[in-house]
Amino acid sequence: MQRRPGRKRGIWAIVLLVLGGALIAGPIVFVSGRFTVVHQYGDNMAPTLAHGDLVVLRTDTSALRRGDVVIYDPGTWGLKGPFIGRVAALGGEHISYAMGDKVLTLDGQPLDEPYLNGLPGDGGVAFDVAVPQGKVFILGDNRGNSADSRFHLDSSGGTLPVSAVTGIEQPQRTLAYVAPGLAVLTGLFLLPVGIGLGIAALVVRRRKPVPAGPVWGAVHVEQP
Repeated sequence: MQRRPGRKRGIWAIVLLVLGGALIAGPIVFVSGRFTVVHQYGDNMAPTLAHGDLVVLRTDTSALRRGDVVIYDPGTWGLKGPFIGRVAALGGEHISYAMGDKVLTLDGQPLDEPYLNGLPGDGGVAFDVAVPQGKVFILGDNRGNSADSRFHLDSSGGTLPVSAVTGIEQPQRTLAYVAPGLAVLTGLFLLPVGIGLGIAALVVRRRKPVPAGPVWGAVHVEQP
């Protein structure tokens, strides 16, 4: 039995189209379920984040660490968010600042903050907070222009429940960030190749129709 012209091209076209579609759809579903994207409005996180910057955050906050840039809900402060800030202290830690000091202290030790814009005490607010378990103390990198935990000390010492943190900034060079993008690019490359092979298969079939063969079950009758 003779094969249809362009059959191999047609099979490869289907394979590439299915694979390309999967490589595009899969990462989109993965990213939409595990990441969120927000814009930074304001200068409270300068110079780390500038006004208008796009920030990618993972929605799994179970691995929250001190120093993470996060998006959070300031509802317990009576404010409408979300806001973006940096986790300065976690539950069980003691963070403080006295006017005139050059650094903040964490558990009695100087806190290294290389990301700051200006001085740690900019904003003119002293504080001395023992962060309860299950809570976080959040500060902006631009202390002179950040409505953060320092200005809500009357509400649990300015701390927020960990549940108020809804996203953690995803470093752009990690595998979880790069791999989905590479998969989508590969899918975008495979789709036009698959479409091209499919078109080529149709062209070949039209130019070379399948030769007519015997009809199964036909009975040969001799003419008298």
